[in-house]
Amino acid sequence: MSDKYIHIGFPKNFSTSLQRSYFSIHPGLYHLGIGLNDDNLGYIDTTVEKTLEVYLKTCKDYKYHEVKDNLKKHFKHLFQKGKATGKKVGISAEHLSFSFSYDSISSRSKAERLHDIFGSDTTILIIVRNQYDIIRSLYRESIRVGYSGTFAEYFYLFYKYQDRNYFYDIAFSNAFKTYARLFGEHNVKFLFFEDYRDKNGSLITGIDGETKLITDLNKALDVEGQVNFSHFNQALTTEQLQKKRLLNKERPHDLSNHLLETAEKHRIKSYLDEDLLLHEEESKMYEDVLAKRELIKEATLKPSTLPLEFSCDSKIKNTVQEFFLEDNRRLQELLKINLPKEYVSKWK
Repeated sequence: MSDKYIHIGFPKNFSTSLQRSYFSIHPGLYHLGIGLNDDNLGYIDTTVEKTLEVYLKTCKDYKYHEVKDNLKKHFKHLFQKGKATGKKVGISAEHLSFSFSYDSISSRSKAERLHDIFGSDTTILIIVRNQYDIIRSLYRESIRVGYSGTFAEYFYLFYKYQDRNYFYDIAFSNAFKTYARLFGEHNVKFLFFEDYRDKNGSLITGIDGETKLITDLNKALDVEGQVNFSHFNQALTTEQLQKKRLLNKERPHDLSNHLLETAEKHRIKSYLDEDLLLHEEESKMYEDVLAKRELIKEATLKPSTLPLEFSCDSKIKNTVQEFFLEDNRRLQELLKINLPKEYVSKWK
């Protein structure tokens, strides 16, 4: 069993909760980030931070190859340090699995760079969720991060610009084949969100009374130990999201930024400070964060009287649905298992 691990996501699948209350505190893991120090963006050092937030996320090839050897050297040191503790060493970042914004590099390129740094003897953890739920959840998250359009507009753009967004990222057979080619099938561990949460949204426990998600992750990583698993990143109500969507039109930020900018630009602060020697004022670096927090607060205090709607063009929805149902059938054959019913049944 490998002594290294990479949890690549997918998004909206317990990621923040796992980073803060599993990977970062598990007694058998030497976690490099994200989630250290009870922080959604906590890393063991700024080099790991820059690697996950820039060099494995948005950085084009020429710039990446300029720094690749130094990154490999730094991670090798961390692997040796972690190995000396007798723990498994690794990272967790949902942005490794998909493109949240158009400035992201391809998921295949991310996987290849992870292979450069970690080597093939690494356990890959992939937690998936049925595609329609992911799309709806990412629409909700996009509103939190500045998007102002309706779900119909969002879904239309998701289909129209599938060449550059996360459309093919959530065709999960692509992820399996990419990581199996680089790291070996035996190292790729697929888990399904639907196996761990009941219809009321509560985490499922096993016959031993332990949280099933934690038990299965321990098995996948070949580690022992229980943690006090907690839920982070509480969702806004549909009424609050509807108000936030309307407020985003009045005060654009993050995903509403000019195409030449980026969303969540506060996440690249260490890269700007250390690699580009570009020291921006705190007020500028965190202006989008402050805008988002202010608008979420207003939406929470004064939600809309109407809920957020999830209607969209039925013809496009059926086309997208058939694409993912067929891909899920391929994934089922690759994994040689029966997928949860949500992956092979018609969308509601």
